[in-house]
Amino acid sequence: MPFDAIRKIASLDLEEGTAIFRDRNIFMMSFLLNGMSYVDMAHLKLSNIVDGRIKYSRKKTDEPYNIKIHDQLNPLLSYFTEGKKKTEYLLDVVKSENPIESYNQIVWARKRFNDNLKKLAELAGIEENITSYAARHSFASSANDMGIPLTAISQMLGHKCISTTQAYLAGLRKSKIDEYQDEIMDKLSG
Repeated sequence: MPFDAIRKIASLDLEEGTAIFRDRNIFMMSFLLNGMSYVDMAHLKLSNIVDGRIKYSRKKTDEPYNIKIHDQLNPLLSYFTEGKKKTEYLLDVVKSENPIESYNQIVWARKRFNDNLKKLAELAGIEENITSYAARHSFASSANDMGIPLTAISQMLGHKCISTTQAYLAGLRKSKIDEYQDEIMDKLSG
């Protein structure tokens, strides 16, 4: 999903307190946290916010993560942390310490989240299919488009192998490839 689509979603005027408002905030939080996965966000607690950073271990790899909190993220974090204790989950998705129950709660919540992402795309005039992975893939593509080194993108996404990051980026948007081709043709004719 192109960067301008992310901006469109971010700028939607939604009624505060609605499920679609909440899920837009989750989507944007994922993007702003280096494309953090939905599962990892569901497990974030207020105690993971330490000294202006989000510190946690990825559920998929158990690798430690340490992400700087930027100004754009502060309003979203305020929305999800207001009135919470250090031991409480930010998203209120996980309600059980039982691993099977918490897994089922996340699966159900992610389905609802994906349904709302379709509505957000429609409201923003985006024709692409958006799922919980869109923020993660968009973050990786945006970083790649900006010329950020592959090794840095891989670390930002928490991939153990660069080949995983390469797979994320293999499907560069056709429009970007067209832009590269135009640049080559301009140099040839210029």
